[in-house]
Amino acid sequence: MHIMLATHGGFAEGIFNSYQMIAGTNPQIQTASLTDEGIEPFVKTFKAKLDSLVDEEVLVMTDLKGGTPYNEAYNYYLKHPDKMRVVAGLNLPMLIETGLAIGNSSLNELYELALTAGKAGVDGPTEDNDEDDIEF
Repeated sequence: MHIMLATHGGFAEGIFNSYQMIAGTNPQIQTASLTDEGIEPFVKTFKAKLDSLVDEEVLVMTDLKGGTPYNEAYNYYLKHPDKMRVVAGLNLPMLIETGLAIGNSSLNELYELALTAGKAGVDGPTEDNDEDDIEF
């Protein structure tokens, strides 16, 4: 099982560096970034990385649904639906939860965990927050 982070700019590498600072190294997580070099180099690199994992199950996490990384991942998923899932909206809680669970979860469980953790990781204080709920 592997996780592939596919994003615009250096986001994939940056969020993976943050993951490693919190959770340690994980050779099952890889990155692919669409940079100012253009779409063609990204697609070539991204597909080569996915092709190298074709016999593995892969959860691809992208930054933006409808963006090139997502669209390329989705097109690849259509050819390998039994071995791949795609999630958009990558955030650090999503990556930490799935990265830590990668060895103990099926692909579908990892996919569901990514969706749940990603949504739960988006929060903020409200006017009715009690001061006891705020940690300093």
